[in-house]
Amino acid sequence: AVWCKLGEHQFMAIFEVETVQPDRTKHFGLMVRDAQQIKEVRQKLTKKYKLKLHPDFRCDFRDPWGNRIQVGDLSDESLVWLLPYQEVQKVGITFDDKPHKEKRS
Repeated sequence: AVWCKLGEHQFMAIFEVETVQPDRTKHFGLMVRDAQQIKEVRQKLTKKYKLKLHPDFRCDFRDPWGNRIQVGDLSDESLVWLLPYQEVQKVGITFDDKPHKEKRS
């Protein structure tokens, strides 16, 4: 088993299994700073690693073993609840009355 620290209070345990069976809904997510970093991650995944992005999501993909991974950014208002309030203030997140729309590249 491998234990990976993902944040101040988060970790992920990865275990080796004989048969990998990709799940449709279970997955883990990683946070990046902003939409620009999402764009950079998307480009690296598709160009450098030749992975396919899930078409219905902004930056979801499967690793070579079939594990679903989601990358989100701190400007996504629906994910801000993941951060302690102090962190929200520190990064200067503000909320508009209009939903955030971004073109996918």
